[in-house]
Amino acid sequence: MGKFKLPIFLLILIGISVNNLKGQTTAYSNWYKVYNDTLQGINMEKALHFLQEKKLKPHRQVIVGIIDSGIDTTSIDLAPALWRNPKEKIDGKDNDKNGYADDLHGWNFLGTKDGTFNMTSAGTEEYREFKRLYPKYKNIDPADIQDTTEYAYYEKMKKKAGIMSYIKYVGYTAAKDQAYQLIDSVLTTIPGINIDTLTVNGLTHLPIEDPAWGNACQTLFVDMFKSGKKSLWKDVHKQHRNTFALMQKRLYGIEHDADKRLLMGDDLKNPSDRFYGNSLLQAEGCDHGTFVAGVIAGQGINNAAITGVWPQARLMIIRAVPDGDEYDKDISTAIRYAVDNGAKVINMSLGKYTSPDADMVNEAIEYALKKDVLIIQAAGNNKRNIDLITYFPSAKDAQGRIFPNYLRVGSSDKKGQLSQFSNYGAKEVDVFAPGEEITSVTVGNKYMVSQGTSIATPIVSGVAAMLRAHFPKLTATQIKEILIKSVRPADNLKDRCTSGGIIDALQAVKLATEYKKR
Repeated sequence: MGKFKLPIFLLILIGISVNNLKGQTTAYSNWYKVYNDTLQGINMEKALHFLQEKKLKPHRQVIVGIIDSGIDTTSIDLAPALWRNPKEKIDGKDNDKNGYADDLHGWNFLGTKDGTFNMTSAGTEEYREFKRLYPKYKNIDPADIQDTTEYAYYEKMKKKAGIMSYIKYVGYTAAKDQAYQLIDSVLTTIPGINIDTLTVNGLTHLPIEDPAWGNACQTLFVDMFKSGKKSLWKDVHKQHRNTFALMQKRLYGIEHDADKRLLMGDDLKNPSDRFYGNSLLQAEGCDHGTFVAGVIAGQGINNAAITGVWPQARLMIIRAVPDGDEYDKDISTAIRYAVDNGAKVINMSLGKYTSPDADMVNEAIEYALKKDVLIIQAAGNNKRNIDLITYFPSAKDAQGRIFPNYLRVGSSDKKGQLSQFSNYGAKEVDVFAPGEEITSVTVGNKYMVSQGTSIATPIVSGVAAMLRAHFPKLTATQIKEILIKSVRPADNLKDRCTSGGIIDALQAVKLATEYKKR
């Protein structure tokens, strides 16, 4: 997720808002597990007590696939929770013949095979789509447009990428460049002018009556005014040339610089071309994935007060989310990898508003449905009603029906209110869960406090893993039904999600026992 970006590059952040956690953690570091008059958490403590009273023990160890930015593999609180591929060992060979050599704890779909490059920054999908079509339409005559649908899409992407104002500014700078060149050409014809010592003030007082000269000086008025009348003309011109050259370089890059994602060597449009990447799970920007992993199954070794929702889960780490928007191909492949290697719950704290290959991802979700895998996704942090605007993955079949193994999560606060940043939707968001003031582990064996629907999502994934461990005969579809039907209703959430409430682990396990008897 490179840190330098042009102002035109807008990132849709599904990730975390990070603050350093100073001092000792309080008794409420895991407040979201509690439910009482002041803390509207998920009631996890009482759920575990209920299971103990009923002598209901977990029947299996549930693998949770985390499709995210990677993980700090040295984390003391996470290392014991990592899934270990039972037939794989680190020797450079694909011991279990699954197509991925050395995938001991998961896989990295954002790295080259030799490990020399790991993608960390990708920009927005809208910018990538604009960049793809820019060479085709940059100078096209409207009368020559044959595919009006694609051209409309190009114009839409250009607008969403926020690049139109930049292109207009480049055009304005090009006009200034012509003015600079005209002035310099005129100056070379005037006897006795020393361009090396000529000031802006001296230039503006030259007795030149040519209208073209006057227009050029007027065009450059702002540059001259900003530089000051005592500035040397040659320095003002040099600064302009440097600025214009950089702009031209950037525009050239839009048209000619290849997407670094192509370095992975796979066909981005072929979902069957799945065996790319490397086994390196730790890369720059893995803070987000580390935090999410800690929320699900943090072990509390460094600090006993901070544990995940279901520490008994085993975490399969799948790196497929760079800084910016994820690629559809990588999410599709990551889902299939998780399914094929034994995950029964998949956490996806990601999402975006443009998806060129949405069908590819939906086919992977359908594949997960056939293999009885539950997928849980963040609803997004843009305060939007996503009933009115498509949020991807859309998770819908060919008939437009949401897949029954797909659950989307919004964020609530300590009081059980809708988080100000959270997306919502009576049809598109299923449940809410705590997503504010959440404490978890981060890179370097440290802790931090964060917020976001991407933080609420692993809380639900942890509860789902707990349910699948205790009730292994229940299907992914039934687990989704249970999580929705067992919510704690809230008036302020009634029209904001399908269930109208916040997940309640106690009610979920009680309902699961009834499903078990069916």
